[in-house]
Amino acid sequence: MMRHLPTCYNPTKWVLGLMWLVIAFAGCQSQQDQAGAATPPPVGHYEGSITLAGQPAMRAALDIRHPSPGHYEAELTVPTTGTLSFVADTIFFNDNQLRLRRPARPTQVLNLTLDGDFWRGSLDLDSAKAEIILLKRGMPTPSTYRVEELAQDGGSAWLFSPSDTGTPGAALALLPDTETAPAAALWADALAREGIIVLMLPAVDSASAPLETPRLQVALNVLRATPGADTASIGVWAAGMRAAALAESMTGPGALQAAFVIIQNVSLSSGTRTALRELRNQKVPILALYGGSNATPQQALLMRNALGGRRGAPVRTYRGAGPDLLVPNALSTRFGPGLPNEVVAWLHSQ
Repeated sequence: MMRHLPTCYNPTKWVLGLMWLVIAFAGCQSQQDQAGAATPPPVGHYEGSITLAGQPAMRAALDIRHPSPGHYEAELTVPTTGTLSFVADTIFFNDNQLRLRRPARPTQVLNLTLDGDFWRGSLDLDSAKAEIILLKRGMPTPSTYRVEELAQDGGSAWLFSPSDTGTPGAALALLPDTETAPAAALWADALAREGIIVLMLPAVDSASAPLETPRLQVALNVLRATPGADTASIGVWAAGMRAAALAESMTGPGALQAAFVIIQNVSLSSGTRTALRELRNQKVPILALYGGSNATPQQALLMRNALGGRRGAPVRTYRGAGPDLLVPNALSTRFGPGLPNEVVAWLHSQ
């Protein structure tokens, strides 16, 4: 489901657009509704395999659900390569042809043709294409999470919210930079599957505390209003320059209030060091992550010193991964060693 916000992506208009979402939670129609009386996709649970030429087959499952009148959603699950799994809130189905495009990652597309109880087709990702065949096994499994696009000029925000809202859980605003943006949807999916609500903001190529503060404030308000969010456990994960801007926006007069902070690949200027020390004095939990060329012992030592020099300070380096904390793989990148479990465990401990 997509909500269209008639705003440009600048701090003021972005704030007004998301405030409109929070205050005037207006109903909207899915693209399935707009299509009128089109043939609905076949609801069910399908199992099979994905095969890339020259590679071992991977188990896969597809669930097509009908959660509300006029609305359908689908979920692809690849247990051995979690970065391929995703939930699609919009289904394109016509003349036995099914097409699913991954939210916030448009280069990953599932194209299938219905043949009796079978789906046959391909999973396309960037320039790679893998064959996929699935057989109907019964009714769909329960939904893992739902995803919603908050559309606007200049980029979309995406809300990943677990389906089970009975037990309040952590929530975070995810602020990628241009280097980590392609992996942001993979992280949002992985965290949502562990019960963590994620609001993924569009990437920006520059950041400062004055620019980030207003849109971050509204993002935190959106998360507080999301069903299932523990309002005492709402934080922010920011990368690169946005991480430095985040730290500075949480100190001084009119500072943002967040329950925890994850900073990724942050460079330590004197201003950032000062801000981080103040956050530690305020006892704000901070997890620092470094990947790729940033993941050096020297960088980890500098960050530990900035966090007060305590042994065991939560600074994690992943030298075998890229800046996005992923490692290359045949069809899709994978999470670096120990990920996403180490991040999930830290979040659940807060």
